[in-house]
Amino acid sequence: LTTITGPVTVVTGKNKRITLMECPNDTSSMLDCAKIADLVLLCVDAKFGFEMETFEFLNILQTTGFPKVMGVFTHLDEFHTTKNLRKTKKLLKHRFWTEIYEGAKMFYFSGIVNGKYLKHEVKQLT
Repeated sequence: LTTITGPVTVVTGKNKRITLMECPNDTSSMLDCAKIADLVLLCVDAKFGFEMETFEFLNILQTTGFPKVMGVFTHLDEFHTTKNLRKTKKLLKHRFWTEIYEGAKMFYFSGIVNGKYLKHEVKQLT
């Protein structure tokens, strides 16, 4: 598969299945996803930061029961200095913990190599 459209269900055991879906940036889709989600992986471009749609989605999640939320920050390879990277990570962590709860899980993906994220970074999610 080169392009995926719609939800993808992965069989993880005899009686276990995981369904993965991407949530578009429109309110009705966010509402539909928030109603059925048990876990949300909130992907944020660290170079750009949080968008207004992210906060809209978090507000919708709060009104529908607030499932477990984990943050995944990407594009960390686009920072040129270590000082700037550390400062941005600190600001993103503070904002994420303010919006979700202090101590919420966060993962950092440094960048894509040969069309894929680094294996050890992806393993941290599991």
